[in-house]
Amino acid sequence: MSDSKLPLNKKDQQRLKEKRGSGTGMDYNPFIHIQELSSSGESIRVKSATVGRLHHLISGIEFSAFLLFDWSNDVLDIREQYPIPLQDSLAICRQLGIRHPQVKGELTIVTTDFLINKKDNVAAFAVKQTTELNNLRTLEKLQIEKTFCEYNHIEWKMFTEKEISPGFKENLKWIKPFLDADTASLYNISPQDVYTLINRISVAPNNLVTRLCAQLDDNYQLPPSYHIEVFRFAIANKYISSSFEIPFHNWSVNDLTMNISSASGEINHVS
Repeated sequence: MSDSKLPLNKKDQQRLKEKRGSGTGMDYNPFIHIQELSSSGESIRVKSATVGRLHHLISGIEFSAFLLFDWSNDVLDIREQYPIPLQDSLAICRQLGIRHPQVKGELTIVTTDFLINKKDNVAAFAVKQTTELNNLRTLEKLQIEKTFCEYNHIEWKMFTEKEISPGFKENLKWIKPFLDADTASLYNISPQDVYTLINRISVAPNNLVTRLCAQLDDNYQLPPSYHIEVFRFAIANKYISSSFEIPFHNWSVNDLTMNISSASGEINHVS
């Protein structure tokens, strides 16, 4: 039986009825939601600064790629788990001479990990660990994605763990609890707290931030780690920024850019 005569699995049928994968910006609805998958311990929902909605990220490496996109001044929109129309993927498979992705005799919708709208173009990113590239079916799926993008004049790129520097990886782990929608609410920190922190650390521009925060805890008789938690919150929410290629514990106050303009939390956006 040809692939075109096989049924689409019921989960994907329901997702299409719900118009998953449609819309842009705040209105985009990813084709796959993380609660629908078996937990790997790495899936996460994160609110983006670029778009302002919750994004569903399936793996740790997707989270890494997402942050790079979200913190880029060239990115206008981020759509994760973006579906390729079934008729397009079936036609591409016929052209390539490969079987269409399926499970137990039922077709599955092919998705690309990210569709990114930039100021000057649109790019699709397949985000994979290099070990996954040894799997024939994974390579065939990537070929489907690449061909679809070529037909639609969309730039197609691979993103692997090799794109992530050791410093970026360490910093990502450090701020993750403040970005995860399921844990961020546990921290009772406000923009006013950030504004106060900035005023306190600005008087010592050559000091390492981590050491300075510990000293401030003592000076103001606050619980241990109070100031560093405010700092982590500020970094995660882009009130303060610094190079993520450098591990956070090596940042001095001089390495920081203060993006908050007032105690109300208004951010100065850098173009």
